[in-house]
Amino acid sequence: MLGKLARPVWGWGPGAIPGPTPLFAGSVAGGERNAGFLTLASSALRNNLDVWLYVKDLLDQLLSGSTDYDRLLPWNWAASHPEAIRTYRVEERRDRSDRQSARRANRRKASHSA
Repeated sequence: MLGKLARPVWGWGPGAIPGPTPLFAGSVAGGERNAGFLTLASSALRNNLDVWLYVKDLLDQLLSGSTDYDRLLPWNWAASHPEAIRTYRVEERRDRSDRQSARRANRRKASHSA
């Protein structure tokens, strides 16, 4: 009943999964837990955090009974743990943005002179 979209794509090529997909993890409940964990890890990556440090500290605090969930959000957690911020990613983004701005300026200059 899950439908055609829920089936994994096997084989080679774009979007293909070379083995059993880990999202289903044996059951629907396992898939939901796995999706939650992957969401947590991707939030840490999007906020330039060291995923291991963030998840470990988050789980430690939750297991110790912490209920201040706002403090555990990645952007709030990063403010109190500056050592866990992956600075090289910030520099990469800044460099990419600078290159893109330079390309746009060159295209504008070329279109005005033509």
